[in-house]
Amino acid sequence: MEKSGGVTSAMQDCIATELVRQDARLNKAYKAAMAPLSAPRKKQLLAAQRAWLAFRDANCQFYADPEGGSAARLVANDCVLSATANRATELEDLTN
Repeated sequence: MEKSGGVTSAMQDCIATELVRQDARLNKAYKAAMAPLSAPRKKQLLAAQRAWLAFRDANCQFYADPEGGSAARLVANDCVLSATANRATELEDLTN
């Protein structure tokens, strides 16, 4: 973000690049957390993950105020990034 020079499009690119990395981390952590679970616990984690995704998307979309201009889109995208990174950490902690 420091290299963006405060240019919104560069900041969006930075967030998008980091989101790809954090999403891969999330998927890896989810698979690792699922692996040792019994079938009933896998169903619970699957349901929890689906609920979390729905919450993340709805919550972060709220920040994308159509009257907020490009800054609102930036905040919404940062919300998705932060939530994804936090969830990855949470899932990683399940296997530690």
